[in-house]
Amino acid sequence: PSSGAPVSATYLAARTEAEFHHLAGCFHLRARRTFGLMGRLTDFMSAFLVDTAAALRALGKHDAAARAAGMVELCRENDLQVTHALIDPQSDRSTLDAPSEAVQVVERRPDGVVVSGCRLLSTLAPVANECYVGPYYPRRRGEEKFMLAFVVPMNAPGLSTLCRESFHRGQDPVDRPLSSRFDEGDAILMFDRVLVPHERMIVDGDIAAYNGMLQARPGYTPLQATIRSTMKLRFLSGLATAIARANGRDKLPRFQAAIGELIALISVAEGIRAGAIAEGLARAEAFARGDVRIEGDGLTGPKTIGVCGGAAINFYFPYANTKAADVLRIAAGSGVLAMSVADYARPDVGPLMDRWLVGPGIDAKRRLQLMKLAWDMTGTEFGSRAGLYERLYSGDPEINAQRWFRSGITRECEALVDQLLNN
Repeated sequence: PSSGAPVSATYLAARTEAEFHHLAGCFHLRARRTFGLMGRLTDFMSAFLVDTAAALRALGKHDAAARAAGMVELCRENDLQVTHALIDPQSDRSTLDAPSEAVQVVERRPDGVVVSGCRLLSTLAPVANECYVGPYYPRRRGEEKFMLAFVVPMNAPGLSTLCRESFHRGQDPVDRPLSSRFDEGDAILMFDRVLVPHERMIVDGDIAAYNGMLQARPGYTPLQATIRSTMKLRFLSGLATAIARANGRDKLPRFQAAIGELIALISVAEGIRAGAIAEGLARAEAFARGDVRIEGDGLTGPKTIGVCGGAAINFYFPYANTKAADVLRIAAGSGVLAMSVADYARPDVGPLMDRWLVGPGIDAKRRLQLMKLAWDMTGTEFGSRAGLYERLYSGDPEINAQRWFRSGITRECEALVDQLLNN
C-alpha cells in the first residue's frame, strides 16, 4: 500500500507460491462468511482490477497499465466497493456486433471522453462506490468507438442506475434466512453523456489491448471465483444432507448416491482450486520473463499459461451447483412449502406443530428452519435468481463453448487422431 496503512489482501498481485496461498486464504474467508452466496463481493472486483492492470502490462500497453494501476490504488487505498458492467444491451441476440445502444464515445474533450449508452448487468451496484466498464467478449475492427475500458464513480453526472426490486420485503429472517441477508442487488447502468477523465479511461479504441486483456490475465479472478463457487457447492451439499436426515431420506440408497456424487464434485472442485493456484503461479513466472506477445489482434502465450480456472467457471461450476440445487429440491420435496414461523405464535396451532411436525431425531422448530432455508435457496425469488446467476455466471454458455472450440486445445486433440492414422 502506498499509504503504509493496512489494506485488503484481495488487492495482492501474487507472484510467489506463498503469496498465492495467502490470497486464496483471503478469498476463502470471505466466501466462508457468506457461504459462497455472494458472487460480487469486494474481493471479486479487487482481483479483477489487479488482473486488468497485469494483463495490460504483459501486453506492453504500459500507459493503459499505468491508468489501470492508478484505479487499483484509488480503490485499494480508499477501501472502495467496485461493481462492473461488461455486457452490451441484448437488443438482438442473433449477432455479436456491438449494438447502437452500447456504451460508446460521443465526444472528445480536453478534460476527457464523453460516453453514452447502456451496460448490464451490474451486481452490487446499489451499494458500490465505483463502476468498471470494460470488455467481456472481443470486438471486431470497425467497432473502435465501443472498445472502452474505464472506471467512473457511481454518482457521476449522467449515470443512472436502474435497480431490480429487493427480494427481501420485511419477512421474518427465519422465513427468509437468505433473502434477508445475502441479496446483492442487480442493476442496468445508463450513461447519458458521462464524462470520463483521461486518467480513468484505461483503454480507448485499441483493439489489441481491448481483446488481449481478456486472455492475458494472470488469473486472480478465476481463482476467486473458484473458491467462492466451491464454498457454495459445499453449502448446498451440506443443506441437502441436513434436509435428507431431517426427512429420514439419508437412509435410502438413491439419496445416499445423489449426495455422494455432490461430495465427489466437491473433491474435484478442490483440485480445480489447486490447479488455479498452480496456473496463476505459472502465469506470474511467464509474465516476469516477458513470455507473452501480441500477434495481430489476438494474443498467444506459452504453454505455461493455463485455462483451468476459466474452464471451471464456464462449465464445471454451473453444472455442479445446478446439480446440487436439484438434489436439494428432491431431498426436501413438498416439505419446503412449510408454514411460517409466525404460526408458532398461535396458541391453537403452535403446540400441535411441536407434536406432529417433527423428523427423525429433530424437533419441529429446527425442521422448520431447515425447510425454510431450503425454500429460500430453491423456490423464492432469491433462489430463482441464484440458479440463473450460476448458469450464466460467466456469460452465454454456448458462446463460451464456441470460444473453447476455437482454442488450440481442439487442434491438439485432433492431432492425436492424425498421429494414430499416420502410424
